[in-house]
This record gives sequence, C-alpha cells and structure tokens, in this order.
Amino acid sequence: MPTDRLTESLLMFWRELHLLSNPVEQGEITAQQYWLLRQLNLRGRSSIGELATALGISQSSTTTACKRLERDGLVLRERCADDERIVRVSLTETGKAQVEQWRLRRREMLAHFLEPLAQTERDELQRVIDHVLDAAGVTGPRRPVEH
Repeated sequence: MPTDRLTESLLMFWRELHLLSNPVEQGEITAQQYWLLRQLNLRGRSSIGELATALGISQSSTTTACKRLERDGLVLRERCADDERIVRVSLTETGKAQVEQWRLRRREMLAHFLEPLAQTERDELQRVIDHVLDAAGVTGPRRPVEH
C-alpha cells in the first residue's frame, strides 16, 4: 500500500531530524530537564508544582531537575515572598538563549534536508503539507515565525 511506504518514509525523516537536532539525543541534557526548559519557555515563570503537573512528574523530581538547571545557569529559583513554601522558577537569559539555540539548530537541520530540492519541488511539497495540515484541522501560522 503506497500510504504505508509514505508513512514509513515520513517517520524515518522525523526520526533522523530528531536524532540529529534534539539536545537529549545529542547527550547535552536529560529528557526531564529538556521538557522542563521547554515548559518554562512556553509558560514563563512557574511554580515547582505547576511545572510538576505540566510534566506529569513529582514535585521532588522537578525540584531536583531545577536545582541542576540552576547550577548550570539556565534557570533561577526564587521563593515566593507571600508564601515561602512556594518556589517559582524562570529561565535565565542563558536559559532562554539555550532554548533558542536548540530551536534554531532544528530549523537549520530541516533546511539542510530540504536543500537538494529544486524550488518547484519545494513549492509542491509546501502545497501538499498545507493540504494535509488543513485536512487535519491544524491551524496556526504557515509562514516562518520570527523570534
């Protein structure tokens, strides 16, 4: 069935992109730390409890991960002035830069994979991907997002 071959090819493409661009696969950081940094990047300043809930892990695991990330200069942990039991975590400038660097690496790797395509092939691929996304009900920007 042609769809099976296409599905397998797309999965192979995704796996290769993931292996080459993901900081966890590259041994730069643990998966838990990576997802914690991504959550902070998306949510902004958050409590340990909020992060633990979002990641589906215990608060003690979240605390341990945050302490390591703080030691590495990627996050800042601060006790809440109103309730010292609550610890809030935010990305440092170094942490923000690291997350952005990983995002850029993934985009650069994807661009590298697309380099061999002629412009007409890129246009056709874009048309097909847009059609698939529309059919799946995926919404959002279809143009490059500037950061």
